[in-house]
Amino acid sequence: MQMKLVLPIALLCTLGWNSAAGQDHHTTDQGHGTEQEADTIQINSVKELFTKGEVNGHIRNHFMATFNHRTLSDNYANAIGAEIGYKTASLYGFRFGFAGLFTYNLFSSDIWERDFIAEKHPKFELELFDIEDPHNKADLDRLDEIYLAYNAKHLRAKVGRFSFTSPLMNPQDTRMKPYSFQGIKVQIPFQEKGQITFAWFDHFSPRSTVEWFKADETIGIFSPGVDEFGNPSDYPHHTSTKGVAVAGLELHPNKRLKAEAWNYWIENVSNNSYGKAVVAVAPQVKLGVEGLYQFQVGDGGNPKTQHVYFPEQRQWLAGGMLAYELNNLNLSLNYLHIDGDGRFLFPREWGREQFFATLSRGRMEGVGKADLLVAKAHKHWSGNFSSELALARSWLPEPTDYRYNKYGAVSYWGWVADLKYSPAKPVLDGLSFRLLYIGRESPGTGIPLKDRYYNTNFHHLNFVTQITF
Repeated sequence: MQMKLVLPIALLCTLGWNSAAGQDHHTTDQGHGTEQEADTIQINSVKELFTKGEVNGHIRNHFMATFNHRTLSDNYANAIGAEIGYKTASLYGFRFGFAGLFTYNLFSSDIWERDFIAEKHPKFELELFDIEDPHNKADLDRLDEIYLAYNAKHLRAKVGRFSFTSPLMNPQDTRMKPYSFQGIKVQIPFQEKGQITFAWFDHFSPRSTVEWFKADETIGIFSPGVDEFGNPSDYPHHTSTKGVAVAGLELHPNKRLKAEAWNYWIENVSNNSYGKAVVAVAPQVKLGVEGLYQFQVGDGGNPKTQHVYFPEQRQWLAGGMLAYELNNLNLSLNYLHIDGDGRFLFPREWGREQFFATLSRGRMEGVGKADLLVAKAHKHWSGNFSSELALARSWLPEPTDYRYNKYGAVSYWGWVADLKYSPAKPVLDGLSFRLLYIGRESPGTGIPLKDRYYNTNFHHLNFVTQITF
């Protein structure tokens, strides 16, 4: 384990373990719960600032397997790891915190080898580890968070490295490493009616990586796809931006209405405005609408056409949701339409879009002139068991329509089964299990076999065991 993790974890064990390890704390990005409760703790010395701090984290085992079409290779991997975080008690509203995580490849298929037909690495399994170094099986640790936070009734702020949640930029902690951000965040809550958020980020550590990068260095770490002419995109290492400014307004003025609006200004690249509203139109019936509009800022990242990330285009999308809620059952029909001059583009290295129709292992970033229809059923059963079933149908441009299809995505039928269980016995408090299955088929599609690899006609299985403390 690298020195960057040894020192924080040693401090954690020395300063906070004896006083806090037995408590059940859960960190939240919004600063509620334990943040506010800790402000009431009386601190009489610098020593107590640390000994009355909080330890939290998790131990996770993630098994994953994908069964691809016909002679395309099948793959599996089992990752095990942990994240341990510590934050001091509050002194005049200020707290210092850090968190480190590590991952090991317990066993796997030859994910460092490319498929003989597709000539690509296994996408999902490799994302459990280090996408930049497929051979890396053990050197997978990262200092995920280190920050100074301030929490008061009318103001919350953080500076440093930390988690951040919003519709387009978020941690997406569904692998072994989440997306993490470096910068500053300020939130202004107003009573119980909502809050305003301002943030600036200039460094990122994308999910499935182990390093921290400047904003412009991150764009292109994930597969860059092709440009509008079908040539391999050449914006990696050629995009220039200082960072992204985020502004958000979240409102819930009454029990019937929830609304939010966000703007993401990526310096020299693009401006992205998103809004969403959900209203209860009748007892047990909710209606939701959402929309996004984006356009080029500066030269889109580079003045040369062959190197530009965000071309001269004006892009928009609109979505809707109709939901029926009865006791512990939620049924919804969700729709998304993407249109405009080109493709919906936002750095995949900064999170995943969270729209009404969003599904696990599914993105709509990178396409235009596209539609997605998703039916979902979510049920909380007795005890601590919940299930979600989803059926999706997408209509996408042809893989060779490069102007509107960046990654060669193909129209599909998809289905998802997501089961979560936490034992109710007190002795097993903190233990949880998740079984996630995803299937995708494109009947009647004549795309070459090599282009179906982790694209369509596959079955994908995940089993996650986690202890949260």
